[in-house]
Amino acid sequence: MQSDYAWPTLCFAALAVLSIAADWRNHRRRDADRERGRIAWVPWSLIAVLSLLLAAVFAAWWLRGE
Repeated sequence: MQSDYAWPTLCFAALAVLSIAADWRNHRRRDADRERGRIAWVPWSLIAVLSLLLAAVFAAWWLRGE
């Protein structure tokens, strides 16, 4: 039987991976974007940290079997 916490855990883990990749891409393009006057409006590092924390919480609930 699959737990109700499996899908949220996997989704938050996937969101963490995608936000880390987006932050890496943003870091590489920061100088070029700054020259054009563009700024980043998505705090990718904050999203990565929050999604990793939520994935850990849901994984703990999933493993505990509530």
